Amino acid sequence: MTQRNKEQRINYKLDETIQVDQNEIKIYNVPFAGNSNTCREVFVKGDRVLEFNISGDLTLDQLAQKPVFRDELVEYLYSISRQLVSMVHNGLKLEKVVFDLKYMYVRLSDFSIQLIYLPFEKVEPMEGPDAFIRCLLNKMTYAHTSALECANQIIDYLNSQKEFNVIQFNLFVKELRLKSQLLLIGEHVSSENKEKAANSAKTESAILIAEEAARNADIARMQAESEAKRLTAYAKQQAKVAKTAEEMRMLAEAARIQAEINRQKAEKEYRDQSQTAVLYACQVQEQPDDAVRKEYEEAKLRAETAAKKAEEEFRKASAESERLAEEVRAAREEEMRAEEARMRAEYEARRNYKEAEKQEKEARRRNEEIGRLSETRQTNRIDPEEDETVVLTNVTEKIGKIPVLIREKTGEQIYINKQAFCIGKADQGVDFKITDNKSVSRRHAYITNINGIYYLRDNNSTNHTYLNGDMVYSNVEIVIPDNSSIRLSNEEFLFKMN
Repeated sequence: MTQRNKEQRINYKLDETIQVDQNEIKIYNVPFAGNSNTCREVFVKGDRVLEFNISGDLTLDQLAQKPVFRDELVEYLYSISRQLVSMVHNGLKLEKVVFDLKYMYVRLSDFSIQLIYLPFEKVEPMEGPDAFIRCLLNKMTYAHTSALECANQIIDYLNSQKEFNVIQFNLFVKELRLKSQLLLIGEHVSSENKEKAANSAKTESAILIAEEAARNADIARMQAESEAKRLTAYAKQQAKVAKTAEEMRMLAEAARIQAEINRQKAEKEYRDQSQTAVLYACQVQEQPDDAVRKEYEEAKLRAETAAKKAEEEFRKASAESERLAEEVRAAREEEMRAEEARMRAEYEARRNYKEAEKQEKEARRRNEEIGRLSETRQTNRIDPEEDETVVLTNVTEKIGKIPVLIREKTGEQIYINKQAFCIGKADQGVDFKITDNKSVSRRHAYITNINGIYYLRDNNSTNHTYLNGDMVYSNVEIVIPDNSSIRLSNEEFLFKMN
């Protein structure tokens, strides 16, 4: 499957042998129980695919990284169970539903999960609803104790059932939903605040996605810079190799020239001695005197011996000249390879430096986006005095004591005047910025206010967060007692209620 978040579209590539049930597509394309997905069979670049158009803000896999409240959890499961019941009533098979967090989209405006259905007979079975719900509950991050207790209650229900029945499960979730404050929204909350609540949820998810994108951009930038440095060093090494190869080639070329001179000299000597031997042979024939003839005969033999020796030297000189010529060619090829490797490494290094600059700009853009979204989050806050009941993260704050953090190093007092108060060293998206301590992470930790109770949550920091000396696990909210010691890495604060 190929997923494209921006277009909210998923393409499922079909094998040539797969027979698509057009009747099931028609049933699925009729909006039911909050599901408004559509499916059609199309061809993309010559491939036969099922194209799903989805109305959703983010995937369930992305949502699972965000702390979820009890009522949110119930609404998400209620959306899933309602759709499964509707599918059963319409004759669709549950084993054809794709229970995969990466391909299930969440619509934040109504807490609905958009399910994907594959309208054909599959060879390999997929995960069923029982196993999927257990997996989802295990992966979720819970914002408070009641959410965790609700998840445990659902697990206990699943364990008590011999066989999963979607209708019975839907009834069970309905009972959990009766205790949800979300049911009171229509009766007690104004339309303006309902819109603010939905916008707040979207803003929180957008901040989560932007933070993840900023982290990914930082990682990509560091990888690109590291690769660029490695390639630069490799280019310098290849430049040295090319220089050494050039020196060896020049030495080999000089030796080859000398060998060629020796070869030509040996060839001339061989020719001269051969001609001398021929000359003496002619004179031997012409002399009638035996003594003189014998003298010329000996001279001819000496000339022939010298000619053979010169011929041998000529062959050796020729072989040496050919060997050195081959050595020159090899040195030239090594020089060219090293030079080519140097040029290629320099090109790749420049490309990686450009990619690092691009990722740095992307990280900066994402951090600016986080800053804008953080400001938007403040404008979307619900007025607690306007309505009796508000939604989840925007519950009515208790009027009265405002907590304060006292920074041990400077004595500075920081008032916790927001429902979700972030501390870190980032330029954007934090409510208190620490500028003089590099061991603190960019968005190190959050202090959140839930129904007047303040919680401390570590935000996947590098050097951890501590409450009264005990380490706080990432994405787990711990109640902060009055007069507590909070330590972010080695940066200490005192938490007090004024």
